[in-house]
Amino acid sequence: MKHRSYKNSLLMTLLSMVMVLMLFSCTEPEREDIKFAFLADTHIGTAIGADDLRLSVNDINEMDDIDFVILAGDATEYDFVGELDTVKAIMDKLDVPYHIIPGNHELKWSASGGEKFKKLFGDDKFNVEYGGYRFIGVNQGPLMRMGEGFIAREDLDWTEKQLKKIHRKQAVFFVTHYPIDNTVTNSYDFLEIIKHYNVQGVLHGHGHANRLRDFSDVSGIMGRSNLSRGMPAGYNIVTIENDTMTWMERRSLEKVDLEPWLKIPIKEFAYTDSHEQLKADLSINDEYPEVEKDWEYDSRFSITAAAAKADDKIIFGNRSGKVIALSAETGKEIWTYQTAGPIFTEPAIDTSYVYVTSADSSLYCLNVETGERVWRYKTRAAIVAHPKVHDGKVYFGASDGKFRALNVQTGKLVWDFMPIKRYVESKPLIAEGMVIFGAWDTYLYALDAETGGMKWMWQGPNKGLLYSPAVVEPVYANGKVFIVAPDRVMTAIDIQTGQEVWRSDTFKVRENIGLSEDGKTVFAKTMWDIACAVPTEGDTPRTEWSTEVNYGFDIDPSYPVDVDGIVYITTQFGFVYGLDRENGDILWTHRIGGNLLNTPVIDGDAIYVSGMDGKVTKLVVND
Repeated sequence: MKHRSYKNSLLMTLLSMVMVLMLFSCTEPEREDIKFAFLADTHIGTAIGADDLRLSVNDINEMDDIDFVILAGDATEYDFVGELDTVKAIMDKLDVPYHIIPGNHELKWSASGGEKFKKLFGDDKFNVEYGGYRFIGVNQGPLMRMGEGFIAREDLDWTEKQLKKIHRKQAVFFVTHYPIDNTVTNSYDFLEIIKHYNVQGVLHGHGHANRLRDFSDVSGIMGRSNLSRGMPAGYNIVTIENDTMTWMERRSLEKVDLEPWLKIPIKEFAYTDSHEQLKADLSINDEYPEVEKDWEYDSRFSITAAAAKADDKIIFGNRSGKVIALSAETGKEIWTYQTAGPIFTEPAIDTSYVYVTSADSSLYCLNVETGERVWRYKTRAAIVAHPKVHDGKVYFGASDGKFRALNVQTGKLVWDFMPIKRYVESKPLIAEGMVIFGAWDTYLYALDAETGGMKWMWQGPNKGLLYSPAVVEPVYANGKVFIVAPDRVMTAIDIQTGQEVWRSDTFKVRENIGLSEDGKTVFAKTMWDIACAVPTEGDTPRTEWSTEVNYGFDIDPSYPVDVDGIVYITTQFGFVYGLDRENGDILWTHRIGGNLLNTPVIDGDAIYVSGMDGKVTKLVVND
């Protein structure tokens, strides 16, 4: 009896200790005064970026009351060689801790798919506590794809998980790069998560100016760029004391604080549903009941490229690095294969095999039926370029400055081409014995498909890197290669000589172009509301038709697809349109959600669409 009593007593003691620990962990942290430096938009890679950041770091180090530093994105111009390394080298000289997230410049123009940022800084998000206040940083992309900001599905899940660990009354600040408004396509989802907690504000950059905003009843505080562009270099000093947050602009070279430009109280946040206005409106679907959702598969990780169809399977890759094959009929998972890095590209199918590139620096050949690996070819850098299979070879570019052709059966190198100055992202065109692709070095290349020898190089009149024809998948018809680059111009190039046949800025097009089934017409989405059709014949540009589709502003590079008399178009705000091939009339509209959609796969009356939210959807158009 004494032994049992002792055991019971010990058990009660242990339970009491657990309850005390649980009570302690659930207790709201006691608040203390804090002071930190807030930097944003340092844009290392510009002529003045590095020097301006050094000024700020040196200035911060001369102060003895700064607790930590935040850098809220766009630390660099691009994820190109050396730029992120320079940021880290400068920031590492701080005498206090710093916390950093990427912006659109690091994640859209990224030779590593954002992986180098995570490797250098430990992660692309953070969750830290100072003085009893919680600071949670999360990025908004866009991940490789040009488009509005978007918080990756996996990062939404991460944010929700982090919040569940803290006391609901703990004061929380979120650090983002974009404002959390309609410039982030899934801002509703983010606000619906954070507004159930004691959110005190969203601290962000992107706009390069000091400004107070309202994000559906959540304070939005935008900090100036650190650059000395139009004003002296500088940043913000932020203090929280006596339940008040105060923002003061600090001029790095002058070493002076300006008068406070913002004071806001720290008070308990009460949930409101004002962000409902940002939720995707699906009411358009009621107007076109002939378009129905057949199934939806949720991979829970961002999908940044189109899926591919192989017989009865829909195959795609996502940011988790997984290749997934679904039943085209039911949407059920058939097989998966895990790579060692995120996948940002569309698979290429060749009868019994599927070829997939990964940011782990490899191209994989998998068995279509089983998902088993047949072979793997490893390069010396990440691969964010789409593969293309043709005539026994698989062609692809990489971030090591090379473009390669491999034997599809063995994975052995057939040839490589290496004078590329920047990384390759696009899917190549194979036509007239040539492989044609763009790179982020301003050039469009045409190589001999058999030998890899140079045929010609084309460069547009705008020489800046951001004008590179690096994303668009070129199309070919009637002796001409057609492209639309970020210069917002459609260009026709003679495939034999590489000389321009014509250039047209009639329509403001960008990085998306599709070819009709008969090769007589190219289609493109413009950046503002209009879809257009341009004949491929002749030496001058003409308009076959243009349609005001009313999708709004759109820079999603997903391209139009022409099948059986219907031109299918997807947008960055979750819309799918069916246009009449002959005259451009809108046949139907369907909205899947609020996120960016990739190029659709069409098979009869079935439409398969992958999206940034990690979902693959099958739509069916009924007669």
